[in-house]
Amino acid sequence: MFGGNSRAAGMWHHMVLLSCIWSAFFVCHSRGQQINIGAFFYDDELELEKEFMEVVNAINGPESEQTHRFNPLIKRLKPEDGSVTMQEQACDLIDNGVAAIFGPSSKAASDIVALVCNNTGIPHIEFDVSDEEHQEEKPNHQLTLNLYPSQVILSKAYADIVQNFGWRKFTIVYDADDAKAAARLQDLLQLREVHNDVVRVRKFQKDDDYRVMWKSIRGERRVVLDCPPGMLVELLNSSSEFGLTGQFNHIFLTNLETYTDHLEELSADNETFAVNITAARLLLNPDTPAYSQPYGYVTQRENIVYESNESERTLLHDLIHDALHLFAQSWRNASFFYPDKMEVPRITCDFAASGGRTWAMGRYLTRLMKGTSGVNSTNFRTSSLQFDKDGQRITFNIEVYDPLDGIGIAIWDPRGQITQLNVDAKVQKKIIYRVATRIGPPYFSVDETAAELNLTGNALYKGYAVDLIAAIAKEVGFEYIFVPVADQQYGKLDKDTKQWNGIIGEIVNNDAHMGICDLTITQARKTAVDFTVPFMQLGVNILAYKSPHEEKSLDAYLEPFGGEVWIWILISVFVVTFLKTIVARISKMDWENPHPCNRDPEVLENQWHIHNTGWLTVASIMTAGCDILPRSPQVRMFEATWWIFAIIIANSYTANLAAFLTSSKMEGSIANLKDLSGQKKVKFGTIYGGSTYNLLAESNETVYRLAFNLMNNDDPSAYTKDNTEGVERVKKNQGNYMFLMETTTLEYHCEQNCDLRSVGEKFGEKHYAIAVPFGAEYRSNLSVAILHLSERGDLYSLKQRWWKNPNASCFEEPDPNATPDMNFEELRGIFYTLYVGILIAFLIGITEFLVYVQQVALEEKLTLKAAFNKEIRFVLCVWNNKKPIVAGTPVSSLRTTPRRSLDKSLERTPKSSRRIVIGRSSEEMREMPQGSGSGSSSATNNTKLEQQEERF
Repeated sequence: MFGGNSRAAGMWHHMVLLSCIWSAFFVCHSRGQQINIGAFFYDDELELEKEFMEVVNAINGPESEQTHRFNPLIKRLKPEDGSVTMQEQACDLIDNGVAAIFGPSSKAASDIVALVCNNTGIPHIEFDVSDEEHQEEKPNHQLTLNLYPSQVILSKAYADIVQNFGWRKFTIVYDADDAKAAARLQDLLQLREVHNDVVRVRKFQKDDDYRVMWKSIRGERRVVLDCPPGMLVELLNSSSEFGLTGQFNHIFLTNLETYTDHLEELSADNETFAVNITAARLLLNPDTPAYSQPYGYVTQRENIVYESNESERTLLHDLIHDALHLFAQSWRNASFFYPDKMEVPRITCDFAASGGRTWAMGRYLTRLMKGTSGVNSTNFRTSSLQFDKDGQRITFNIEVYDPLDGIGIAIWDPRGQITQLNVDAKVQKKIIYRVATRIGPPYFSVDETAAELNLTGNALYKGYAVDLIAAIAKEVGFEYIFVPVADQQYGKLDKDTKQWNGIIGEIVNNDAHMGICDLTITQARKTAVDFTVPFMQLGVNILAYKSPHEEKSLDAYLEPFGGEVWIWILISVFVVTFLKTIVARISKMDWENPHPCNRDPEVLENQWHIHNTGWLTVASIMTAGCDILPRSPQVRMFEATWWIFAIIIANSYTANLAAFLTSSKMEGSIANLKDLSGQKKVKFGTIYGGSTYNLLAESNETVYRLAFNLMNNDDPSAYTKDNTEGVERVKKNQGNYMFLMETTTLEYHCEQNCDLRSVGEKFGEKHYAIAVPFGAEYRSNLSVAILHLSERGDLYSLKQRWWKNPNASCFEEPDPNATPDMNFEELRGIFYTLYVGILIAFLIGITEFLVYVQQVALEEKLTLKAAFNKEIRFVLCVWNNKKPIVAGTPVSSLRTTPRRSLDKSLERTPKSSRRIVIGRSSEEMREMPQGSGSGSSSATNNTKLEQQEERF
């Protein structure tokens, strides 16, 4: 048992020893192994050939450390060489036992090298852009890899970058002779099929007059330009006279080798060259090999600018570098797993002559290279090196940079994400921003005081916009100058010339950096310029004329009824009083016994004389009531009818009193745009071509369309050129013309003019904002500053400063929907009436009092002064409610004396003279002449009266 284990252990020792000897043999064999690699270069590609040799030497390393050595075999081509020549030279390389063939560049018009390599099993590696591969060509290119980015993925990258710019309208310009341009731009070109009016396409050819092309897109602000670097300067120079290189234009260059054309020289020689240019290039790894040079003559690393007098480095240099390192890495990996199969056999291009044999390891090496990932690898110059099954490079990073200074701006990755770079070293040229605006208070106007002092520049102007820009400039940190537009227009597109006027036109034509005033954000304007966040929210309202406030007259409380109504009421009172007296006197039931205790009265009395009927009539209409009421049916019917009349009159007066005592009845019946559009008496209009005009013209609402049609049909025209003209027209027509305008401007004019008012609720919500060119980098800074001012309440303070008029003393019109508060001015007539009535009553009372004092003085034989003092003292003793009767009391006072005093006076009246006389009172009966037997009859009557009193 133990012997068997010994034999097994010995066998293992022999196997290990043989393996070590075999490995040592192959290591020694491989140390001296030479791998031939072939490459094609044209005669004018010496720099690329030099790069190829330097990279091969770097990969081989020091001779003492070499385990294997790559031996480059170079084939040089001439521009006139065709596919036959290239085939012969490719076959010659294969006869020499090359393990791979690199190139040729895109100057080769044939894929013969790829076909030869595919038939012999030799890996073929390209480093320049190739034609788009068709499906039927793929089987013949199975051993070909191309390190140049795939045109399909590159097209997607360009579309993502342009979308990140926020371009809504742009023009694509490319070389018609470049067969590969359409593939590079296919994603952008597809946008034209969907948005033909937004995305335009222009082509050019070498030696054409480029000005013809630029003239056709004059005024375009955004251009995607795809052209060879050698033509770029000439193209841009020819576009200057058409305003395409102005400060607010943006050109995106898609050629990955734009850095080879020295644009910094173009900007240095041309002061008007201020266009914003961005370009695309492959993102490089930050660790650059010692033997390689950076792109171009000038570059920047770690905020330090380097200059070099060496030949400029291009993208192909780096792709050759990566191609060699990719093959070397794959060879090392294959040698580790299959060291005995790495010998390249002698293969001829004649497939039949070679017996149909191909190099099997060539396909294995190709698979290794396709599966290689260059992520986070310092061996490769370009990052994210990956291929698809067809050998096309599908993974790479694009750096968006400024070709004028070589500084990166953003990075695009294969996932479609764009990461912005924070570049602090980029120093921009100091700009004094031109702010386009228009004269129109309270936003912008000339300061008369400053004009008298001969001030210039920004100090000459005042207004809300002036203060707002000053606050924003302080917040952001920039200098500016105001540029009032000559035509005083906001901005309207001419349908014939396709040109914008006003403030929008100044921005579109690169004559201003921004525009500010009461400039409304509209969809049409957003197609030409960008806007910041709004600094003011508003709507549209109706400006109308307000009649000057008139002070109420003393008889204002009488206005609920017209003058003729009051006259008819007074006539009715007097007529009813007289007729009621007649009806009551002819009624038997209204004659009463003056002494209810006397069942056999000699006289009857009727209380309905003129005084009482008049008092009851007036008390009824005043809803005051009365102590005496009629008894007969006819008089009651008469009175009831009068009460019905009185109730209606009193309630009608009360209902209308409040409305007539307020300031006005809200002139007219127009309360909104619907009411305004439903009548033809009052004309109305707005600014022609303004935002309110467009709101009504483009709306589908019935009311808006009706209002727009009415304004269009007015003769003379209902439109004005600005708000000032509209306000003056409203004031001049005094109620026969109304003006539609923004609520903010309307509020300002109402504050300044007491004879203007607002009608109804606002409609059509709008926003004011600052207009800037498309893609302006400072737009976000302006928006942030506006938000800060709003959060601190500075925007509200600015509006209060310029809208409120501290010197205004306009009459505040009451809210028609609220219960009005009456003041003394409106009700003073009622108070005056009360005071006059009290005064008249006192005058009557004083007159009666003086007559009474005179009677007292005569009967009591006192002087007038003594009698007056005596009576006035009694009157002023308001706590004493009893007055004694003394001898000689005047007859007028007996009407209020007790009954016993009245009975005593009746004793003097003979009974024979007492008879019922309709319509005569007891006083009138006593004054009648007595007969001869008056004494005896008087005595008899007195005796009967005393007997009746004793029975009571």
